[in-house]
Amino acid sequence: MAINSVFAKPYLNGWKLFWVVTSVVSAFTLVTMTTVNLAVATDISYMIQYTVRWSVPWLYLAFMASSLQVIYPSLFSRWLARNRKYFGLCFASAMAWQLLFILWMVGLHSEYYAEEVYNLSDTIEGVGGYLVLSAMVLTSFPFGRNRLTVLQWRYLHKFGMYYLWGYAWSVYWYELYYFDGQLHPIDYAFYWIGFFAWGLRIWAWSKKGLKKAAVQKPANQTTRQPANESTSY
Repeated sequence: MAINSVFAKPYLNGWKLFWVVTSVVSAFTLVTMTTVNLAVATDISYMIQYTVRWSVPWLYLAFMASSLQVIYPSLFSRWLARNRKYFGLCFASAMAWQLLFILWMVGLHSEYYAEEVYNLSDTIEGVGGYLVLSAMVLTSFPFGRNRLTVLQWRYLHKFGMYYLWGYAWSVYWYELYYFDGQLHPIDYAFYWIGFFAWGLRIWAWSKKGLKKAAVQKPANQTTRQPANESTSY
């Protein structure tokens, strides 16, 4: 089967892609819920981490899409760029599961949350992340996007992508270098994939800068004629 036909499959594009991903994430989450004791705070904490691991890959794909399109235009990079919005919505739907379990813990195990989980800086960053993500989701549809100018929409989504990537990646950075507990192997993978995604951004900036410098000449650059020769037309 040709690669081109694979990326053209309906279930790998647009809303069908979103619903396929969301259905798979939700199914695995529901099955995992049956294997833990949701009356125990530590098991709810596990579900919070579990749902994050389902959400981060879609954030990274959305974050890398524009960079890969600049660095190496291909069928894959065009597919990423074409479905960037839906990867972002997949991330949002998975994060909705995380929010559910966070609220579950706060509501039913407030004492455990206050003593074992709560951290002011993490709470501020987390709430900020959910507010930014909510704004991005709402403005991904006409009823929200029409309330912003093109420039406002662009700034919101650019800031939002950097904020969400930075928050997600910094969590794994902290765990790798400062956390004393046992880490899951996938935490290492998410750290390095996030680092790689940032490297792609820098590479794309450099390539765009070099390309711009190559095609644009300084405005004051002119062709000088020898002093003893006249210019002919």
